[in-house]
Amino acid sequence: MNKKTDETTKPISKANKLLKPAQPIEQSKKASVSCRGAEKLTNGCQKRFIMQPALWNSTLMRRFSALDRIYARIEDSQQYFKQASTQAGNPIACPRRCGTCCIHFTPDVTALEAERLALYLLVEKRDLIDPFLGRIEESEKAGETWDSDKACPFWNPDKPGENCMVYPGRALVCRLFGYCAVLDKKGRPSFALCDKMPPLADRGERIFTGEETLRGLFGQRPPLMDEFSREILALDPSGAGERRSIIEALPAALSKISLLLRLAESDSDSKSALPAAEPGFGLSSTTPSAEADSDPDDFPIAS
Repeated sequence: MNKKTDETTKPISKANKLLKPAQPIEQSKKASVSCRGAEKLTNGCQKRFIMQPALWNSTLMRRFSALDRIYARIEDSQQYFKQASTQAGNPIACPRRCGTCCIHFTPDVTALEAERLALYLLVEKRDLIDPFLGRIEESEKAGETWDSDKACPFWNPDKPGENCMVYPGRALVCRLFGYCAVLDKKGRPSFALCDKMPPLADRGERIFTGEETLRGLFGQRPPLMDEFSREILALDPSGAGERRSIIEALPAALSKISLLLRLAESDSDSKSALPAAEPGFGLSSTTPSAEADSDPDDFPIAS
């Protein structure tokens, strides 16, 4: 961890004060507003829209939109896999109210993932930003480093089953864990049960390799991590595939996105209002139709 975090912390705090509070969607719209290919707003989530045309039409926003569609496809493909495994007689599921995968794990992210999470925090969970940056500052003052086996900074031990405080905006690796396969050295798909998952009936092993084996056990091959990872890397070629700890990547992303939001808001003061389709800023549990609908101007809404 370098000393740049101290320089980043100050402008972030200032940016939070200068950025005007977003206007909440009217109560009458909470159950009906939706973007094409996304689910309707549910569960009383407080959706906000401060996106101005100047930022809405930017390359960065189009990349976010493409990233959201990949996230939605991950969720869809994992859901299909879980359903297939159940029908095949070997159901795959996390233990109820678990969340232990976050206790000794700090995720690595690409710059684009960090910036997408930064947007989610700035619009939906701004109360989490100062504590996050404060913990980093305290660690630096104490001369400590944030080891990768420490708990994720957004893990809440007091809410079993809802431990992730940024679940809609979580990183790629968090989305893939538990329900995806990897390619082994021979290029074969390999799937490992999480340590907390129960073993398959009448089978002692916990790692299963090969297309035929996986389809025989689970009804279909699990989604491949490599495929989704390559798609996300292709969205931001300038990033060169670099992944950094969320502790290192997120402060800079917060500074960048908060500045863009402020500039866009200032630029729009004398211009027209938002586009007709109001976006939400949580990441979604979208329907399978989101994959087929590839309009880059659509921005999935969270459920």
